[in-house]
Amino acid sequence: MEKIEKFVKALTLRTAQVSQIALVFTVIIVVANVVSRRIWSPIPGTVELVEMSGAILLAMAVAYTAINKGHIMVGVLVERFPPRIQAMVDLVVNAIALFFIYLLARETFVYAGRMMERGYSTGLLRLPIAPSIYLVAVGFAMLGLVLLLDFLKAAIIAVKGSESNGAN
Repeated sequence: MEKIEKFVKALTLRTAQVSQIALVFTVIIVVANVVSRRIWSPIPGTVELVEMSGAILLAMAVAYTAINKGHIMVGVLVERFPPRIQAMVDLVVNAIALFFIYLLARETFVYAGRMMERGYSTGLLRLPIAPSIYLVAVGFAMLGLVLLLDFLKAAIIAVKGSESNGAN
């Protein structure tokens, strides 16, 4: 289990790095646009570029946030339960989340395929939008992988009673 967890962490780190690149790009384009307004005229297509990179930024960072438990968890009641009960609650919650993330990732991949088939592009710059939608779908798929890992860890705890009883 430890090897799988390291592999998933490495993958989510790579998606987070893509997200960081999108953030740097967004900052550069916004600053350049503000400066260019003062000097001459705004950069054409800034809004399109910021929208696409913003979507990539958010979708690619969510799996890394989830694997590092950087999200808000509602566990005030559940943390008082024994480890097996906590694990069973985690199983149910992760199963529900995994189901919806699976649907979201699948439909986002399908949507990106349709956008690519039809040749949809941005209004001003005529950039194809399918690649950015595919990146969003990959971000959702990575979140699904993290949820699957959490589900498996909860299942091990539910069966064995605790992580220290050979969950590695």
